[in-house]
Amino acid sequence: MARMKYLQRRANRFEFRFALPDDIAGRPFPMPWPEEIEWCVNRRSGRFKNELVKSLRTNDQRTAERAALPLIEEAHRLVDLARKSLTDGPPTEIAPATIDALAAAHTARLMRNDEALRRKGLGLDLDTGAFSPDGAGMTDGDIAAYRAIVASLDKLSRDEVAKMRGSEAIHRIINKSVEDAGIVLHPDDPAWRQLELSFIKAQRKAVQAITERLNGEEIASPDLPTTKALPLATALANWSQSNSRSARKPRQESINEATRAVQRFVELHGDLDVGKITKTHTREFRDALARVPKRLPHKLAKMWLPELLKNDLTAYEPRDAQTINKSLNLLAGVLTKAEKDGHFDAASGWSNPFYVTFDVSAMEKGHYEPFSVEELNKLFASPVFVEGKRQLGGKGEAAFWFPVIALYAGARRSEIAQLRLGDIRTGGTGFAFIDFNDDGDDQNLKTTSSARSVPIHRDLIAAGLLDYVAERAKKAKAHDPLWAEFSSPIGPKAKLWSKWFGRYLGEYAVDSPSKTFHSFRHTFKRACREAGISEEVHHAFTGHAGGGVGRSYGRMRRSDGVMDRGISLERLQAEIDRVTYDGLVLPRWKSHS
Repeated sequence: MARMKYLQRRANRFEFRFALPDDIAGRPFPMPWPEEIEWCVNRRSGRFKNELVKSLRTNDQRTAERAALPLIEEAHRLVDLARKSLTDGPPTEIAPATIDALAAAHTARLMRNDEALRRKGLGLDLDTGAFSPDGAGMTDGDIAAYRAIVASLDKLSRDEVAKMRGSEAIHRIINKSVEDAGIVLHPDDPAWRQLELSFIKAQRKAVQAITERLNGEEIASPDLPTTKALPLATALANWSQSNSRSARKPRQESINEATRAVQRFVELHGDLDVGKITKTHTREFRDALARVPKRLPHKLAKMWLPELLKNDLTAYEPRDAQTINKSLNLLAGVLTKAEKDGHFDAASGWSNPFYVTFDVSAMEKGHYEPFSVEELNKLFASPVFVEGKRQLGGKGEAAFWFPVIALYAGARRSEIAQLRLGDIRTGGTGFAFIDFNDDGDDQNLKTTSSARSVPIHRDLIAAGLLDYVAERAKKAKAHDPLWAEFSSPIGPKAKLWSKWFGRYLGEYAVDSPSKTFHSFRHTFKRACREAGISEEVHHAFTGHAGGGVGRSYGRMRRSDGVMDRGISLERLQAEIDRVTYDGLVLPRWKSHS
């Protein structure tokens, strides 16, 4: 019997699998996202899922097909909603403090206009109806006419407050105030009703004050409050993007983490104007994050923060203080960008409220240890390296080459994962090197100094790296991924690969929290020191920034137009081949095509 398109049998059970279309799958989603598309999003990656999966809890095909029918309809509905959310952007919200500021500005404008009018006068002659202002205040005709107008406004404002319903004039004033403040609201946004009620009260307050002035009372006009609010979510968007050629955009991974942190802050405090955020807010936020465990089941993870914290979470692994500090530092960076843009120029003595991180002792900080040769030999004697086994989580040839390249180039996992075929290049004297850059759309580096060219170690060549590159070149172009399974988006795939490698490493070589993929980088740095390689040279290999402005002197432009790090590729080639691992047995790669 033919099987329905969206059914797949797995572990003797049918499951529903619906691949999201290419214009949605893997794309960053708007924050906050509409609650209806919860099934489509991956909170941890900050992107839409690639497919929707749900167990149908049956091994009977007919039963599974009936159960899948409403899911198919729901999946297509979610696709439409997801597309709409990408087109329309995140739902725009207006903070209560912003509504108050807009209403207060309306009161201030009415009172300041009244003061200016009475100071200048109109020069009205009631007998002739002519106007001859002399700038010396109101005439008898002016004050009589003005009192009549204000009396009419007084009755109108009383009626509006009593009915809790604004006139067309109030609605026009609200529309202009919102537009002038640069705020965009959906026509059905409930904030319009809050604005209407606030402006009715603001107008009544102004008319009362003007009436008292006309009776001889001295009432000062309030200062105009700042209504150009910058909600935290908008500040995040400004930080995430760069409109300057020289400004460096944050890495996508950092944007995703900051977006999740902003979402949690908004859940706790609302989308506050950044100028209204205090250290009281941020300390409460910090302490709330400290109560959120590292990993949670989906039914808890999707809850908004205040609701989540009502649950007993003691059974789950607590979050590290360093992780919380990272979120706070990212949000501090968002506000620092707003400060550089001049948003806090009028706020004397402003200090960044997100600088409320936990104190973390050196002993508590994560510590990675280099691998021993014995541990490396265990790893390289495992099935992936000697038998050519390719497990699903290892993503093809990445399972073999990621550890080997990291060991002989000191590169980060993310740097290796995002390599393109054209990033394996040949120098002027014929030797090969790896060009770590962020030129591609889905290529990101941790820091500016991470951009570098690293000659390929002779042991990497002996292991067959250039043979792999040549084989890959038969099927791909220079701008294509070096690893077939690492098409865009790369970040989520690299994280999944890292989880697989952690399990694989623990099974075949060493199971220790201090020994992870990042330990290859530490192993390489130690080998550089053991070989007597100078710090500035092995910093050039690993992309670390050296101290002192002098480190940037002497840089030259290579024949390919790229600026070097002040050390020629020829010198780097000679230096990197000094790195050795005595007793290491490195297997040779075998083609599986």
